[in-house]
Amino acid sequence: MERLTGLLLGAGASSEAGMPLAWDLTAEIKAWLTPDKLRELNEGWRLKGGGYSDAVIEDLAAVLVKPELHYEAILGHLETQFRRQRTAPQEYHGLYSWVVELVYNLLLYRQVNNGAFFERRLPLYDGLGTLARGNAPLWIFSLNHDLIIEAVAARLGLPLYCGFGPETVTLPRRRGRGEKFGEIRAEVIRQRDLEEGCMNFPNPLKSGIYLLKVHGSLDSFTFNEGKDVLRLLPEKPGAEGVFETLRDANADLFYYAPGWPDGTGRARGINEIIYADDAGEMQFLRRSLLAGAYKFDARANQHLPKSVMKHFRQNLNFVSDLIAIGYSFGDAHINQAIREWLEFSADRRLEIVAPGIAELPRDFLHVARQITLTDIGCTDYLDARAGIVRSDVEQLEKKIGALTRKMGVTRSQQAIASFLTSDRGRLEQAFKDKLKTLPLKDGVPDVSELGDRDPVTAIKQWSTEIGFGLEETLGRLLDHLDKFNGD
Repeated sequence: MERLTGLLLGAGASSEAGMPLAWDLTAEIKAWLTPDKLRELNEGWRLKGGGYSDAVIEDLAAVLVKPELHYEAILGHLETQFRRQRTAPQEYHGLYSWVVELVYNLLLYRQVNNGAFFERRLPLYDGLGTLARGNAPLWIFSLNHDLIIEAVAARLGLPLYCGFGPETVTLPRRRGRGEKFGEIRAEVIRQRDLEEGCMNFPNPLKSGIYLLKVHGSLDSFTFNEGKDVLRLLPEKPGAEGVFETLRDANADLFYYAPGWPDGTGRARGINEIIYADDAGEMQFLRRSLLAGAYKFDARANQHLPKSVMKHFRQNLNFVSDLIAIGYSFGDAHINQAIREWLEFSADRRLEIVAPGIAELPRDFLHVARQITLTDIGCTDYLDARAGIVRSDVEQLEKKIGALTRKMGVTRSQQAIASFLTSDRGRLEQAFKDKLKTLPLKDGVPDVSELGDRDPVTAIKQWSTEIGFGLEETLGRLLDHLDKFNGD
């Protein structure tokens, strides 16, 4: 049997494209959702007829200030309290859903509002094309909610199959007072197929990417009373088409309700999109993000069908070699599935790819002979597999990106601001010094001394001489960041 390689992607695989790691996202949440902010929000909810009891709010406030807890642990606390409490279980469930929606919106904002940034970063993942062409198909099991793989596949023109279809539905786009002006297509998988059958990955196997989003996705929703799942289909080609459809769905799918308490005229629910179907009837799209401490736990409620885990286990058996990139091995249910996959055959291989990786996860010591550790980042690894050699500028950009992620958002922004201030002053002085080399005529530098060169050409040459070129500037920025980080 031909050996197939598959990828298991964690948050570290998307970080070079600008998506946050768990602690990055936690820092964003805690910076905004302070205890005082939470109390202020609750007062506003109460004025609109909702809100939560002081005891529940103070419980969450106390957890938010614990520095050792990232956002998944905070969600896990709310889930645990929901199960323990007899007096206010629904309040904890409501707050849990609200925090999950907050996570969704933070990821959504990054995904749909950084088109120019993604345009520069997505080419760093071109090595996926080589892996896809070398495997028919390339299985990718992603634990991420973002659409980076979808965008890379669209950019490279790689066929992408996500287990949905062939059935499709249309969702009406609306504006103003609910006037329809277009539609969004989505592919569907029904409950009976998820629970009793197979996901719709082509068989016989086809070339391309077979993508399974194990923890849900920004572009996938349950509908039909939570029984079935749909995935948005891009209407335009290329990576921007992927992001644009996601943006349109969250902006243009709604149910016009002029009396809605928040005054927007749009019906809103927690962690769901309320929209009007073609007949004008109210319908619900529930977001599929799976987060917290009870993923796929039989005792927990979740929008994403638990049978997705069954399909992960089944489809994992199609690959002989699994490359785990950017995954911290912090999810027990995923670890168990991988461990059992390795234990089934001594011929199976796992490669763990992550910067600084030095030790095997404890639960995998008994299959250590089947595991390789590779100390490298995601895109460097993909480049090495594909034989891609990056330019000096690309290498500098990658190093700067890695360092700024390590420094964190606040500190890296401070460092870049200080660099711009100091470098602007240096460049201004350098240009002044260059201008002083020209003789004066009527009190100003005589540009006629430039000979046949026009002033623009001269300035470009001067820019190169004083290190104003992109490569030189990035080099100085990297040095500045390194020194700033060491202070």
